[in-house]
Parts: sequence; structure tokens; C-alpha cells
Amino acid sequence: MISGTHWFRIGSVTASTPKVRAARTRGRPRDDRLDAAIIDAAIAETAAKGWGGATIEGIAARAGVGRASIYRRWSSKYELFQYVARAITQESEAADTGSFVEDLFAALLPIADMLTRPDLAAILPSLLAEAANDDAIRTTVQTFAGRCRRQAIDAVHRARHRGDIPDSTDADALVDMLAGGLVYRRLLLGETTDAAAVRALIRQAVQSCSTDIGKGEQR
Repeated sequence: MISGTHWFRIGSVTASTPKVRAARTRGRPRDDRLDAAIIDAAIAETAAKGWGGATIEGIAARAGVGRASIYRRWSSKYELFQYVARAITQESEAADTGSFVEDLFAALLPIADMLTRPDLAAILPSLLAEAANDDAIRTTVQTFAGRCRRQAIDAVHRARHRGDIPDSTDADALVDMLAGGLVYRRLLLGETTDAAAVRALIRQAVQSCSTDIGKGEQR
């Protein structure tokens, strides 16, 4: 458990929320159980209707609360989904096993696990489509992506420092390849993103790092 956070259950995903936020400085204390119910409802509403069709009214009805309960917490649908993004892409202490493969596996498995949740997988296409033309939604998508990929990038940096992979290895490109492979496999091909799939992608990526691919382009 990370210092400064506590945990609650959202469906099949455990998420964290900061103990202290500016929104809690006035009024009645926040009820984390109600927060969790609203987040679950927001995911379900968007999975069913897409981003454009999801409304605060619909989310409130699914959560069994009044609209005011949501607006007391978040001023808009955008702000609510920023919170959802932070909640379901939980931060955890980085795995530093001394093994590049195992560190990457620990960083990428949570992404794969999220993609196996039908409701989360259902909202991503809608968010990605809207993000092309809406800066606020793009920020939400970036919150998802940024929190998920940070550990993997750190793992690449450590592996370079240890000499496990060439110094020329591009951490961002490698992680984008791995995370993108998982999203492509799940959302476009409809195939599994289980532990075996994650290890297969990592195995290929690590093998590519140790080959002479690209040397001809550098000459």
C-alpha cells in the first residue's frame, strides 16, 4: 500500500483515491463507498451509451443517487471522468526485481487486466474517438495512458543502466509498442490479453532490443 492512499473496490478492480483533496475541505466528509458506486455507474453508462450519450442523469440513476450527489463531488462529466481515469489506473510501487523481463511484466499486466474487463474495454473506443476532437477528453485518455506506462518506462531506464539492453533503446517507443500491442490485440482483434499474451509480447520486444535491427539505418 502506498503512503497517503486508501483502497476501495470498483467492480473487479481495486482502485485508490487520495485521502485528502481540496474538494473535501468543506461540507460533509466524502463517502468512498458512494464514490465507488458512482465510478462504477459512470463506466457502465459510457459502455452502454458511448461518451456522447452518457449523462450525469444516467450515471446518477445507475448509482441510485441524485444528480446533486455527483455535482457536489465533480463539477462536470469531464471532471468525473478525470477522477475515474485516476481511480482505475492505480499507481503502485514500481517493481524492481533486477530482471528486465519481470519488471516489464509487472508494469504491463495491470494494463492487460484492465482490458479484460468488458465494461472498461467498451468505453475505450468511444473515448479514443472523442479524444481526436476534444481536448478535455484527450486529457482524460492521457491520464489513463500516462499512469499505466510510467512503470514500464522506468523499467527500460533501469535495464539500460544495468547494461541489459543497448543504451540506444528508446524507452517511449518500446513501451508504446508493448502497450499498443495489448490494445490492438484486445480491441481490434478481440483476442485475450492474459499473462501468456503479455509475456509473448515482452519476449519479442526484448529479443528485438538485443538484435542488430536498425544498425543499417544509423550508418
